[in-house]
Amino acid sequence: MKNYETLIVEDRAPILHVTFNRPEKANAMNRQMDEELFDLVSAVGSDRNYRFIVFTGAGKVFSAGADIKEIKQNIEGNPGDSSWIRKDQISRQEFLRKFDALDQITIAAINGPAFGAGMALAMACDFRIMAEEASLSLPEVERGMFFSGGGTPRLVNLVGAARAKELIMLGDVVTAQEAKTIGLVTKAVPGEELGAATEDILANLQQKAFDPLRITKKIVNASVPRFENLLYYEAELQEQMLMHGETLAQITDFVGQPKKGAAGQR
Repeated sequence: MKNYETLIVEDRAPILHVTFNRPEKANAMNRQMDEELFDLVSAVGSDRNYRFIVFTGAGKVFSAGADIKEIKQNIEGNPGDSSWIRKDQISRQEFLRKFDALDQITIAAINGPAFGAGMALAMACDFRIMAEEASLSLPEVERGMFFSGGGTPRLVNLVGAARAKELIMLGDVVTAQEAKTIGLVTKAVPGEELGAATEDILANLQQKAFDPLRITKKIVNASVPRFENLLYYEAELQEQMLMHGETLAQITDFVGQPKKGAAGQR
């Protein structure tokens, strides 16, 4: 297995443990991490030695989401050229398609705050185990953006349209117990029990024949309403949104604020 800079990958075949490894940046997902995740998912997707993948974050944060400072630098560094935004969105969408198509069963072990893109990746996993001390939030609107990367329709599929509007528009922080109640996560456990709870699910799954699990995942995913057309429009809309002066002003204001834990990113 390849070594990465922003990911720690532990090979415990048939289980692959992946840790987001930018703890000094609250595990914010910058372009390098996006590219390394894409490379990892592309490589493991065809490797039958692995049947399960567990994602978690280094330190006390799962992931604070997309790196807002990098977004600001890209906007300011490409005046009059918005093509990078569309390419970025299309790349994220291609990643999620590969992620959804994985034969492996995926588990998000949410050890701390999961915001924005971090929450989106957790939602894309088959199971989500959340530490009671952790939290979820979608602060995109507050940053002058909308929840993209296919996250909005995926959230609607999980919790319904009305609740999705609340989470995205209000940007409220959701506790682990609230997340369990509304169906966002599979389990909520004390932080010190997160590893054991994850191992329990893995042990349960490993007692079963893998092919029925794999096929069940495919059938369930195929049963969920598809949103490919929405993804096309997301790239177009995000391009217009990020080049709007109001968005840059809100991002600039946010980047200049004192950081409070994972809220330092998106």
